[in-house]
Amino acid sequence: MIKKMLEKCNKKKFLMILIGISIFRLIVGSYLNLSDDEAYYLLWSRHLGLSYYDHPPMIAYLIRISTTIFGESNFSVRLVTILTTLVTSLYIYKISYYLYKDEKIAGITGLLFNILPLYTFLSIMTLPDSPLILLYTMVLYYFIKVIYEKDEKSWYIIAILTGLGLLSKYNMFMVYPSIFFYLLFSKENRFWLLKKEPYIAFIISILIFTPVIYWNYSHNWGSFEFHLEGRQSKTFRFRPTKFFQFIGGQIGVASPILFFGLFIASIKNFKKPDVNLLFWFALPLIGIFTISSLSNNSKVHWLACAYIPMIIVFVRYTKFTKLWKSGVILAGSLSLILYFVTVTLIIPLKPEKNALADMHGWDLAGKRVQEIYDESTKNNEEWFLFGERYQTSSQLAAYLPKKEYVYNLSGGTSQFDYWKDKKELIGKNGIFVATSFYNKKPEDKFLFDHAELVDTVVFKRWGRVQREYYIYKIYNYQGRK
Repeated sequence: MIKKMLEKCNKKKFLMILIGISIFRLIVGSYLNLSDDEAYYLLWSRHLGLSYYDHPPMIAYLIRISTTIFGESNFSVRLVTILTTLVTSLYIYKISYYLYKDEKIAGITGLLFNILPLYTFLSIMTLPDSPLILLYTMVLYYFIKVIYEKDEKSWYIIAILTGLGLLSKYNMFMVYPSIFFYLLFSKENRFWLLKKEPYIAFIISILIFTPVIYWNYSHNWGSFEFHLEGRQSKTFRFRPTKFFQFIGGQIGVASPILFFGLFIASIKNFKKPDVNLLFWFALPLIGIFTISSLSNNSKVHWLACAYIPMIIVFVRYTKFTKLWKSGVILAGSLSLILYFVTVTLIIPLKPEKNALADMHGWDLAGKRVQEIYDESTKNNEEWFLFGERYQTSSQLAAYLPKKEYVYNLSGGTSQFDYWKDKKELIGKNGIFVATSFYNKKPEDKFLFDHAELVDTVVFKRWGRVQREYYIYKIYNYQGRK
């Protein structure tokens, strides 16, 4: 099968396979409940703003468009990432074909992007990375046109795409050093640094980004501070464990064999003009997050944009020996296993350790909490709903049938803190929800007169308890301990 794909792939077959993969993802994405972060972003789409504490606003806008058209559902939320992944795949094909004029190379490149475990994960998770990866790839395509065609007009397309990318996720800022350093070190293209177009494009992109700047200005620079200080150690201290966790994570999400192949192909062929251009769109991202990982926690998907140009290089310059074919098979197998274990929950994990159960069971818990809330408020008594983590509060809010507001009363900061004042809850009665994964008993974190466990919703699969949801009534809430 792999041999046939590598030998006979063309544009028509690529498009047919891509459509098939997208339909499969849509079925899986419609079946699975939202992940914690997806539920969080769904709440953003209910409370549209210029920006948000954790990220810029693009993902909220896209979810809002989809849910306005199709209604709120797993399908409508996941449709965002499935469509952006599909269009990203088409642009990866376009880049490869533009550079090498070979349908087979372009088709294999687009398909390899779709079978790496990292993109398998991101293709059914609607995150800020969904529009980011698309816009980053589109910028790469139009920058290649600037270089190969000396096309001044493409600078303005790059400006708009970069601005929209900045409205998606701050990682898009890495486009600037990628473009600048490529032009600086390229004798043939250094002349662009003396022309007006790159600088006008930069100004336009920042102007598009100004809503996020204004939001930060009017909210004490909350988001900027969170990313510049909250996620970084204030003093550098080398932590080998953090670094090796980051590298190990990258090897896992890129697949163990292909991870090395991507870097070998790019480094070995770096002096070739096309590879030099492509790899500069990976280097700043790789550099900044690798350095950060020496001292800080780094998430595996932060290099998602960096691997795209490297995939293009790998397919063009790698002779597909038995080793690399095995790498492709391994990557595809890992991706299918990831889908299978997430959908089936077949791995026997204890409820308190089963992260895979995040995307199951909340629809059942939401219905039961709604029943208890309706019963409690039927005589016009005032009750509020809350969780102790943003993950729990987001999931509960996403799956309450009547979309009641849910407070997040954690000790940290999240977007919830910008929506409603928690001080107004003092002296009121609340319904508190916790899970076996984040099991926080109310007496561990909060002050109140007394609490009672009203019900426990149990989600089972394969005859095993996968997750439990604990529903408490809290009387005379007095704040956190």
